[in-house]
This record gives sequence, C-alpha cells and structure tokens, in this order.
Amino acid sequence: MRYKVAEIEDQLIATLKADSTNFGGVLVDTHVGQVTPQMFLDPEYMQGFVKLLPFALISYMGRGSQRWDRDSSGKTYVHTITFRFFIGAENLRASKEGARNCYDMLAALFDDLHAKVPAITGTPLPGYTDLSGSVLTSSEATCLQPLYESGGTDELLILNMPGIVVYQCDFSLRMVA
Repeated sequence: MRYKVAEIEDQLIATLKADSTNFGGVLVDTHVGQVTPQMFLDPEYMQGFVKLLPFALISYMGRGSQRWDRDSSGKTYVHTITFRFFIGAENLRASKEGARNCYDMLAALFDDLHAKVPAITGTPLPGYTDLSGSVLTSSEATCLQPLYESGGTDELLILNMPGIVVYQCDFSLRMVA
C-alpha cells in the first residue's frame, strides 16, 4: 500500500491536539476496540474509564473497496478507510450536563477534521487543508477524497450514565492503495 494507517492516525491525533482551545485539557489518543454500554456494567472497568475523562479516542475501523474502485489492470485499488472517534465527558449532576459537554467537542471535531486531507509529499488535493503532524513517509501516497463523516449516523450517543456520557462518530477518506 502507498499509505500507512498509523501515520494517518498520528496526523488525526496531532490535528486535535493542535486545537488547544477545544482539546487542550482532553485526552486525545488511540483506542483499540469498541466502546459499548455493556463495558460499563463492570464497576472496575467503569472507574478506570472515568479517570480518562474528558477524552477523544480514535479507533481505526478498517478499510473497504468496491469492484469499481479498481483500474482496468486490477492493480490499482481505492480504499475507503474509516476511523471511529469516541468522545467522552464527565456527567456529575444531570444526564444532560455530560451530553452538553460533548456537544462542543463534537462540533470542534467536525470543524478540525471535516474536508481535511493527510499531509503528503506528493500532489495534494487542491483547495483542501492538510492535517497536522508529520508528512506521510510514502512519496506515492495519494488522497482522492478528504475526510468526511460517514456511517449513516454522524453522531451517535452510545452511553449516558451517572458519571459519563460517550458519543461516537466516524470519519472516512479515500486513498489510492
């Protein structure tokens, strides 16, 4: 492949960390796996997760391609790669307090990532802003479409319990494989 997922993920993290106004006091990091309400039924797990608040966790969800995403030789593929973001905030008094704390982070996430492209050494997409962080090491990395919210449900509330509120949203981009 002409791109490395870890390098794109690093640029996503660097972009959010560069937004010190909205993510200055927020843990921005990678997360492997899903975040589900069932996870929080275990009190020990819940205590550990609450210590991370507020957070913006990034999880690589994989890539996909369609048959029409190949050239006539069958050698060049276009991958749609997707990252899931889990946005968590503290919910101390009322369930709507934590949700409202997430609203600002969700809006900032959209503003920071939507229509941005990975920083590459090759020809960038004209008219789009690069993500922050180190340039992708592959000189052949080619982005065909900037980041966009994907998955049908742009922002989904997955947990609203005493102590914690978590939303998820997905962003995808299309890269030449």
